[in-house]
Amino acid sequence: MNVMIRNEATAWAPASVSNLGPGFDALGAAIDGLGDQVTVRTSEQPGLRIAYDSRSVWVGPNEPASNTAAVAAKHVARQHGYDGGLDITLLKGLPAGTGLGSSAASSVAAAVATDRLFESPIPVSGMIDAVIAGESATSGHGHADNVLPGLLGGFVLMRSREPMDHIRLEGWDDLLFIVALPDMEVMTKEARAALPTEVALQTAVDHAARLGLLVDAMHRRDVAAIGKWMMSDDIVVPARRHLWPCLEPVSRAAMEAGAEGCTVTGSGPAILACCRATGPVDRISAAMREASGSSSCGGKLSHHRIDNDGARLIENGSATSWRTGTQVEMPILPN
Repeated sequence: MNVMIRNEATAWAPASVSNLGPGFDALGAAIDGLGDQVTVRTSEQPGLRIAYDSRSVWVGPNEPASNTAAVAAKHVARQHGYDGGLDITLLKGLPAGTGLGSSAASSVAAAVATDRLFESPIPVSGMIDAVIAGESATSGHGHADNVLPGLLGGFVLMRSREPMDHIRLEGWDDLLFIVALPDMEVMTKEARAALPTEVALQTAVDHAARLGLLVDAMHRRDVAAIGKWMMSDDIVVPARRHLWPCLEPVSRAAMEAGAEGCTVTGSGPAILACCRATGPVDRISAAMREASGSSSCGGKLSHHRIDNDGARLIENGSATSWRTGTQVEMPILPN
């Protein structure tokens, strides 16, 4: 067994947006300002126990087998050769069923905190296996388009099959996402059940080209092109549109107000508009808010840039990026 040098560790992982149009199960990005914090403590009592900080905005399952944080923590502990007890406390800054990577943030934070208990960290490949296993506990499917951005920060393009391959891209300050979160919930399993089981060859070829053009726009930091191609999906969004009654009116309002693009993130219902940070942000926000109200969607509106730091270890009042080992900005936690 790897040497355990701590009895307690805390980590935080950011929210994430995924798919971004044609990047279904293949593309995601970490966003700033929202996330989950997880504290893991060793225990003489066997097994895993789940608790929620009273400041949490949402409380999930307490059964370890169905809790993303517990599954990820157990996966990491076993890689270290530890099969003892763990007490896991979640401070949920993200509600479930939003499309903003709630389960992924918990999975990543739990895995990073558990790994910190030991002298030598597990390999990156082992950490990726752990966070995907945690995500699977909720979605029933081992996709990585939320967990890898949450772990690594930035944009991440990935191959969600064996063997796992991924490429990370840095975000930049002039790209701003405006997120409208309707007062409704769409669970990942429900959204995946709405997908087609087969796609015509020509549709698949065209879809792959659109994803390539979207990633090229990210490399060039071309916000207008990102907006164009994130609206180009003609496979997943059409199949799920009935789950998102707010998408059409809010998206139309955002585009008319000057957004470069607007689509759903992940399984929804969160709606993601993109623009330059120097663009008509206030006008777009006001239009999205008005459309949400007039269509009885309600909900919240928030502004986000790409979070390039990813998961953070929280120790002695400071935060350290798991990926780089450098001190970074402390996350904002629920009051």
